[in-house]
Amino acid sequence: MIVFAAAVVIGATGAFFSDTETSSGNTFTAGAIDLTIDNTSYVTSTTTGLLVASPSTTWGLSNLTNQLFFNFTDLKPGDEGEDTISLHVDNNDAYACMDVTLTGTPENSITEPESAVDTTAGSNEGELQNALKFAFWADDGDNVYEVGETIFKEGSAANLFVADNAKWALADSQTNIWGGAVAPLPGNSVRYIAKYWCFGDLSATPLTQDNASSTNPLTRPGTGFSCSGVNSDNSTQTDGITADVTFEAVQSRNNSSFVCNQT
Repeated sequence: MIVFAAAVVIGATGAFFSDTETSSGNTFTAGAIDLTIDNTSYVTSTTTGLLVASPSTTWGLSNLTNQLFFNFTDLKPGDEGEDTISLHVDNNDAYACMDVTLTGTPENSITEPESAVDTTAGSNEGELQNALKFAFWADDGDNVYEVGETIFKEGSAANLFVADNAKWALADSQTNIWGGAVAPLPGNSVRYIAKYWCFGDLSATPLTQDNASSTNPLTRPGTGFSCSGVNSDNSTQTDGITADVTFEAVQSRNNSSFVCNQT
């Protein structure tokens, strides 16, 4: 019995065959979609009546905080302006939507000439919303409207900037304003939207395409549009508009049916 017990103890101290494999540092990291925007702006000079750069509505690439696309006072019929917005998507492909909504149409006050043709006096019954015309197009980055570029929205502020929650599709599963195949904005890319406004009657007069991105309305013969204020009257005196401008970027991967206006 003593010998048997010793044998049991010796067997229990042996080792089975074994192996261990370790994979270290496994991680999941979410990607990012970060939309940043810059703006280059031109407006009719209040002193010379010529188109000049507008520093107050021009800024470098950034997230939107207190920047303004429109910040103009003392407008006169025939005044005009042009802006080119660049959209930068970092760093994944993304759909892009835009929304401009009127938040106010103040009458401000009724001058004596205005009172002869305008009987409205409510706080949001200003007529400027009807007299300001806009055109938005897919630009190549040179701040002028050229042959072959596509206007995707055009009309008065009153008709375009309605508070109906309808977004403008720039690039979604059904739309691409820059032409070619319907596709999202590629990550780490830039796309340009330009807008022209006119206090009066707007006409498109596209310039010859020069395939350059370093020019602007001051070095080219105009903006590609013309503006006439001859049909304006005194009903818009002192009137104003205020508006919110919103851009949205949405991931496209695993989201192949996205549209800017979901039903």
